[in-house]
Amino acid sequence: MILDGYSYIQDRQTDEKTYWRCENHKTFNCHYRIHTCNSTNSQTHVTIINRNGNHTTSCNSDPIKILLRKFHENVVDRAKNTQESTDTVLSQCISNLPDPARVRLPPLDHVKRTIQHHRKINDLPQIPNNVDFPCVPILLQSTKRNEIFLRVDTGPGADRILIFSSPEQISILESSDDFFIDGTFDVVPEIFYQLYVIHAVHRQHVIPAVFGLLRRKNAVTYQRLINNIVEFAPAWCPQNIVLDFEKAVMNVFSTSFPQASLSGCYFHLRQSIHRQLQAQGLQKYYEDDGDFAHGIHKIAALAFIHPKDVVEAFVQLSIHLGNRFQSMLDYFEDNYIGRFRANGSRARPLFDIEFWNVHERTKNLQMRTNNSAEAWNRRI
Repeated sequence: MILDGYSYIQDRQTDEKTYWRCENHKTFNCHYRIHTCNSTNSQTHVTIINRNGNHTTSCNSDPIKILLRKFHENVVDRAKNTQESTDTVLSQCISNLPDPARVRLPPLDHVKRTIQHHRKINDLPQIPNNVDFPCVPILLQSTKRNEIFLRVDTGPGADRILIFSSPEQISILESSDDFFIDGTFDVVPEIFYQLYVIHAVHRQHVIPAVFGLLRRKNAVTYQRLINNIVEFAPAWCPQNIVLDFEKAVMNVFSTSFPQASLSGCYFHLRQSIHRQLQAQGLQKYYEDDGDFAHGIHKIAALAFIHPKDVVEAFVQLSIHLGNRFQSMLDYFEDNYIGRFRANGSRARPLFDIEFWNVHERTKNLQMRTNNSAEAWNRRI
């Protein structure tokens, strides 16, 4: 355990308490001890019951040593609780270390053997290679607190869905008004297409409340996901939902929750623009030409202007940017502004301005929570 810049090792444990002593108790004869409460301890919070003694003058905190201890704890935790490859565990844990700590790491082959050792001890079930596996292993159906985690398994078949949510997460889901919903594709087993996560804004923090493993990316799958969630969380009644620019998702959530206000995620707006850059072969210009990149950023920044001023701002920006940006301006006009017609009106865009505009959310500081949801996706 690491606390207040010092490192402690477990001495003994009872049903109620864990007794810790300074890791330098032998080296520097340090007698400092801590007692913690087992019932309230977690990975992010430790309840101190008692402190005994004082650290010796020789027992000064070594910041690099603390970082290496945290590195070891992270390696062991990922080895025990994920099914990432050995190399992935190693690279993910090393990526957070500063250079002064990296040079003091043990040989990487030794770290890999540590990962494999804990994998063997923990004996996690193997990831199935076929969607027709009979059932989720009992070990993975509950949380570490022995609470139900697996809520839905639709059973073997091409359209199988798995949904996970703990009792506490369900409570947060049902008591929250604001949600961020997004799929991620990098961490899912090969037999599934995406991990779909519903984040709730709870006490000004973004909390992942539901995890869905899905094999499809279509309206039927999203509707089945919602229907199953409502079965175990009947009081779920979102008022505001931020999601990505996927029509199937928008239509399903709009139909299922007509009372909810739907809005687009700015991060995904930027992603859509970037994908269009790549599709038009403009990626190199964006990377090498600062003025060109700045112009693209200006197009995306239209999202921060008051909705009633967006069209005029787009017209003025189009004049300012000129022909070099015409293909990107055409794309943005068709999808987010509405193509100008001969009769002076504009066609309806694929995504209404009110959907992708973030002016009010930025004024209300709601963009901070949106950034938190995206940061969670990147971490996982």
